[in-house]
Order: sequence, then C-alpha cells, then structure tokens
Amino acid sequence: MGRLPEGAPDGSPDGLTVFQGMYIFIPWNVILGTGGIIQFGRALELSPSQQLETNMTSRRGFLRVVGTSAVILAAGGVGLTQCDPMPEEAVAAWKGPAPSVKDPRVRALSFALLAPNPHNRQPWIADLREPGAITFLCDRSRMLPETDPYSRQIMIGCGAFLELLRMAAAEQGYRAEIAAFPNGDWPDNTVGDQPVCRVAFVADQSVARDPLFAQVLKRRTKRGAYEATPVSAAEAGGVEGVLNGLPVRFGWTGEPGAMNRLRDIARRAWVIEVKKDSTYLESVKLFRITGPEIAKKRDGLSFHGPFFWWMNALGLVSKETAMAPFARQQAVDLIEADLKTPAFAWIVTPVNDRRAQLAAGAAYARATLRATEMGLSTHPLSQALQEFPEMLPLLAEHKRALGLPAGDTVQMFFRLGRATPGEPAPRRPLTEIIRS
Repeated sequence: MGRLPEGAPDGSPDGLTVFQGMYIFIPWNVILGTGGIIQFGRALELSPSQQLETNMTSRRGFLRVVGTSAVILAAGGVGLTQCDPMPEEAVAAWKGPAPSVKDPRVRALSFALLAPNPHNRQPWIADLREPGAITFLCDRSRMLPETDPYSRQIMIGCGAFLELLRMAAAEQGYRAEIAAFPNGDWPDNTVGDQPVCRVAFVADQSVARDPLFAQVLKRRTKRGAYEATPVSAAEAGGVEGVLNGLPVRFGWTGEPGAMNRLRDIARRAWVIEVKKDSTYLESVKLFRITGPEIAKKRDGLSFHGPFFWWMNALGLVSKETAMAPFARQQAVDLIEADLKTPAFAWIVTPVNDRRAQLAAGAAYARATLRATEMGLSTHPLSQALQEFPEMLPLLAEHKRALGLPAGDTVQMFFRLGRATPGEPAPRRPLTEIIRS
C-alpha cells in the first residue's frame, strides 16, 4: 500500500488521479522550466508504454529529468491537476493599489513595481523621506554579478521602473520630474551608493496621460513557443512608434534567413550560460520551487504546479539536483521552445552609459505595453548580450548579424509574436522597497 508524502495537496477530481492503495508507475519524458504552469497536452491512460508529457517553457529553465524513466507515486485518491497554484499573495500587486492608498507617490510605486526586470530581481529602493519626492536607489543586494557583471541589465530594469512611475504619476495629475544621478555619477562599470535619480511629484492637471498606462496591469512576459503567424510590418511599426523621443533605435526581423541566424546565436549563447558553473548557479539560486517558497520570496524564477510539488516532495527537483550533470545536460534543450517565434526585435543605443541604459529600459517597457495593446507577446532572450568573458565572441557575432556598427550597444533583444498570455510574475510587497 502506498502512502502520500506528508502535506500532499488536494487537487481536482477531473485530473490525473492515483488510485487508493496502489503504486502507479508513470513513464515520462518531462521538460521543466520556469514558466510555472504544467499543461497536460492529452488525456492519459496509466499504461507502462505511455509518456506523461508536460510543456514547460522559460528563459531560465533548468532540466529535463531522465526521459522515458519512471516515477513512483504513492496513492491516496488525490487529484493532481490543480494543486500548488501560484500563491495569490505573490501576484496581488497585479491588481493595482488599494483605494485606501492616498499618497500619490505610493500609488505610482504600486504600478512601477510591475516593471519587467532581469531574473525578476526587483532591484529597487524608493526613499520617501523627502515630502513630494522619491529618491530612487538601486538595491546592490539584488545584482547579477555573473551574467550581468557591469549591471547593464539591472539598470535597464531600473529604467523600466521609472517609465511606469512616470506614467502612473501623470495618471494622477502629477508631472514626474526625473533628475538622473543628482549626487553624481557612479564609478565606471559599478553600482554606487549614490541615488539613480530624484523624482519630484509636481501637481499639474495639464500633464498628458499616457494611453499605454491602460496596459500596465495586463502586461506579461510570455515564455515558450509562439504561434507561427507572422508579425506584420504595421505591427512592428506600432511598437517602434511609441519609442519616439527616446535616444534609442528599434529594429526587428521576421525574414527566415535572418531568423535562422539569430536562433542559432541564441541557442549557442544559452549553451554557454548553462555549461558555465557560476553563470548557471546564479539562476539556480533564484529558483523558487513550489507555492510556499514563491509566497515567501516573491521574486526570482517560479516553478509551481502539481508536477513540481510531487517531484520536490520526492527529492527529485531542488536547487541541488538542478546542478547535477544530467540536469545540466538536459537544460540545454530548453531553449528550443523559446526559439519558436515569428519575429525578433531589438533596442539599440549609440552609447552605453547609465543614462542610455535607463532610456533603453523605458523603451523596452513602452514596447511591451504597446505589444500588449496589439495582442502580441514579448520575451527577452538576453544570453547573447551578456558581457562575461566566455560570451563576448557571441556578443560581437550577434551585433554583426543585426548589421550594427561596432560602437552600438544592443540593450535588449526579444521575441515578438502571438501566444496565449502568461501568468503574472510574483512581486515583493511594496513595503519591502519603500524607505520612509
């Protein structure tokens, strides 16, 4: 007779069920990733010849556990399709601020918190001790030193945060006057103690509301395969149009030859990141496996759902197993689903200083909101843009493939296409980033 692991969750009776008092052997070929939801593609009969397939997709997925092997589930009449959901408290921020929040700065920060950012690190500190202003700092405890050694991507996330803050201020009738590095610039290629910017909230009922603000609570990063339906020139032009006035350039392609070259570079970049211990471990440390850990941390890369709950309870999925040799080898395959896209797009700056990186973040935030408005999905593929030594040859090859001058910097490279919307990513409580 089998026995469930302690704390086994209940689930839906219409899903896959293990029967009272029996061990059920399920051969499987499982793909794991950071998308966080398991999608059962077809009905299952519990026969030794069948495979349980789950499609998990991610920018930072981590392993495909020994395909065509067997996992033993001890039974107790428990359905497995709806246990271990995304914790509601982890994604509560996507509902927007409560009506009881009156301070316009705090209301604006409630939206800014939803900005896209690398590895969902949320590297933001908002000091509210000065009335009518926000002093915005970068949280140096939330860097990515292995994959983002100069904190370029972190700064892009800060730029996205500030763009949503600006929009949310305007929506309330305030002009956000943003002064970058008011206490001086940081030393080259480092993140300093000085503020990133000071944002003054100036009451101004004539300030223009940004129509993209309506998409802030709807925006999602969508991992996994996209539909093959082409992105039209008009759609790409719609994305480009909302970047007017920013010191960036936008490019895109759906041409088959160019797409194949860029897919090949992205694939090789992913292999480099996964095969290097320090860069892959940086991601693994940010894995949040099952709902309780997601609810506790509310950042990083989320894995949840019935499969992850069971595999974690049985000791087969954890941060430790993710670094095992077989897991590392299988992780290489996970890029394939993310390469299924009809178009790539990119954001370029002629210089690569901190202000350019902030502008690129604002541009990317606006691009994703416009894509959401048009029913398109987006997902960064940043590996080939990373500046650690082993990646530098591919970074240069990637720039040549885009036909760019050597002096330009590709700040963002991302997928663009149609897909079922993803789920919202966890966000930390606003109280964790506010200093008052």
